[in-house]
Amino acid sequence: MNNDKKAFRLFLIIVFAVSVVVETVWIIFGDADTGIIFSALLMYIPLIGAVIAGRKYFKKQGSLGIARFKPFYIFLALIPLIYLGFSYGLYWLMVKSSFNSSLSFNLELIVNLIISFLIIIVLAIGEEVGWRGFMYPIVQRIMGWKKAIIVTGIIWALWHLPLIISGIYLPGTSMIHGVSFFIIEIIALTVILSWIRIKSNSVWPAALFHGIHNFLDQAIFQELTNNEKSSYFVGETGIITIVITILIAILILAFGRKIFEKGIVK
Repeated sequence: MNNDKKAFRLFLIIVFAVSVVVETVWIIFGDADTGIIFSALLMYIPLIGAVIAGRKYFKKQGSLGIARFKPFYIFLALIPLIYLGFSYGLYWLMVKSSFNSSLSFNLELIVNLIISFLIIIVLAIGEEVGWRGFMYPIVQRIMGWKKAIIVTGIIWALWHLPLIISGIYLPGTSMIHGVSFFIIEIIALTVILSWIRIKSNSVWPAALFHGIHNFLDQAIFQELTNNEKSSYFVGETGIITIVITILIAILILAFGRKIFEKGIVK
């Protein structure tokens, strides 16, 4: 337990100290052309923090969640298709002309989407190894699974906030709406991702889930949506998406309680 607390403390110091530098430089000097570079750097900071803290305090045991898993758990990574697909589809039906029917799926676009998907998956691994592979199991051992969900969810949300407040990430809503609704969405997603992490005993399905979420939302559904006010209704700050995500999280908490109580095996 003592090593858990020390590892958790070191992990947070590394992640937030380095992230502050990267985010500050991105906010001051970054532009659209360099955004992918800053994003990649930022998303691998949790992995770096996990590796350093893990090697210092857990030398004789695996602490990153990098383990084999049953292929069935890949299907759990497809849950974003439910809450994103349903919420965007409902929005397109409700708001006239919000669906961008002019987008042409030619060969070039399909190739670009495949490349984007692979890049997004690789970037998501950096976050998930840190958040779910390393941090969540430690916090669960220290605080129990209920507090672990809230604490790790808030930490994950706070890590994003400088970019949201600056308007670099998730523009399109007022700052109050964007910050408050994003935190709610992130905590709901933390329930789902933590459940997948525990159930599969591996970080890989959670990383795939994270990558699919980012790809569908940012590269597919946002591109298919015209209305400039859509961020209030769909996506990571959208009320429709958030309500559906919360419902999924509630179902998991209602029927998957034993999974959380079991905790991380590996």
